[in-house]
Amino acid sequence: MIGAGVVAAGGVGTYLYFRNRRKKGQASGTSYGPQGEQLDPLASLSIPDLRRKAGSLLIEADDTIKSSEQELGFAQAQYGDAAVGNFTKALLEAKNHMTESFKLQQQLDDHIPDTEEQQRSWLGEIIRRSDAALESLREQKADFDSLRELEKNAPQALATVAAGANEAEAKISSAEQSLNGLREKYADSALGHVSDNITQAKDRLAFVHNATTTAQEKLAAGESSLAAVAVRAAEEGLHQTNVLIDAISKVAGNLDEARNSLEGAVVETSQDLAQAKAMIQSGEHPELAGPVAGVEAALAQVKAEIQGGKIDPIATLDRVEKAHQALDQSLSGIRDQQEQARRAQAALQQTIMAAQSQISATSDYIAARRGGVGPEARTRLAEAQRNLDYALSISRNDPVTALTYAQQAQSLAAQAAQLAQSDVDQFGGFANQGYGRGGMFGGGGSGGGLGGAILGGILINSILHGGGGGWGGGNNDGGGGGFFGGDGGGAEASSAATVEVEATSAAATPVVSNSQRLGGGLFPT
Repeated sequence: MIGAGVVAAGGVGTYLYFRNRRKKGQASGTSYGPQGEQLDPLASLSIPDLRRKAGSLLIEADDTIKSSEQELGFAQAQYGDAAVGNFTKALLEAKNHMTESFKLQQQLDDHIPDTEEQQRSWLGEIIRRSDAALESLREQKADFDSLRELEKNAPQALATVAAGANEAEAKISSAEQSLNGLREKYADSALGHVSDNITQAKDRLAFVHNATTTAQEKLAAGESSLAAVAVRAAEEGLHQTNVLIDAISKVAGNLDEARNSLEGAVVETSQDLAQAKAMIQSGEHPELAGPVAGVEAALAQVKAEIQGGKIDPIATLDRVEKAHQALDQSLSGIRDQQEQARRAQAALQQTIMAAQSQISATSDYIAARRGGVGPEARTRLAEAQRNLDYALSISRNDPVTALTYAQQAQSLAAQAAQLAQSDVDQFGGFANQGYGRGGMFGGGGSGGGLGGAILGGILINSILHGGGGGWGGGNNDGGGGGFFGGDGGGAEASSAATVEVEATSAAATPVVSNSQRLGGGLFPT
């Protein structure tokens, strides 16, 4: 999978190819039928072509929204909410379009077969909505660029980034100690989202230092436009550095919380297990035998894992909860309605917590590696958030239905995590894509944090949302020179506001009373 950042790293040749291709498409104009009716420009595309186009636009729009949110935060802090009102509105409209687009993509990806008519309809709407999301942001881009005036503020912004980089340097050391402590305490599977975060954070910070040095050189040379782009890249690199660092403390909190909740879950599950076994022994409700066996197996596995040393408390808690819920469902016909609602409410709180943790961890993972993550993972994550939001909205009045949606949110977030990790594992990065050497940010290869910047999607977004560019000549194979590219020549700076790149990349805490806990505690001290 080729990430959005890789397109930027391909240099000017790639940029010119995509830009010219889009201009040619625009020049052809709108097509009309014999009666003067406007023809659907997507009608001639095959289903695979529609899927590729929709996936590409989903990623471009999703990345643009994420970058715009960060840019908006900077502008709000500097100029106030009133000055960025129009951009805030455009961003909200774009998000609404993307919510609907991700819902449609999820329908296309689920196990239910779709007719060709349905696929064409849904893919067409995804494409149109993604285009609308991008357009609503582009309409505000000129005003937004003018508002920030990064070229004029580059020296001050550069000083802020430099100070932030020094702070991040210290935070990395502390986070590394924290991660090592987590490795001693928990199983490797519990740390999958953050296992390489220190390496990635150091890589991003190396890019920040690289970009700030470049910005200083460009400022000294009077090239304020190029300096602004370098500052913007440094800002994004610093932001991702902090996301990577902070994710470790989030995971630590989530794991500790799951570990503590596991004790209460085991106690409550054991109580229901005893009740169900008593019913079976009395000759009543033999249908409980299957769920009882499942719970017994889950509890036995929990005890074996704890005795074996390190555990993955989130995964272990999930197994206990699923086994318990299967038993609970079998008991629901025996219990009265009030007791069913109480049980559902208790299970709901735990499931919401697990879903929130999974969504947060996956979101952080994608945010710091968005250049290598495709549309499938993003779709699952968006659907997970939508299901969780709905579960929360009905949790008070309908906990039973809310539990179903919260479970779906947790499952979708877990799928998103697996897909995102798979995408990143297959991501070739800078070295394997055949792009040239040199460019604005130094030598070839992934030195100076360039590889991490590409994986993080930083370079492409610096072009899309930065202050300027310096585009050189080159071929369509990315071997030419220029801003990020190869050994070729340069050109004068041009405004990044004109750049258009078609990239191929896209709680409540459960309450457990002390009386519910095991005598000596579930975990050895």
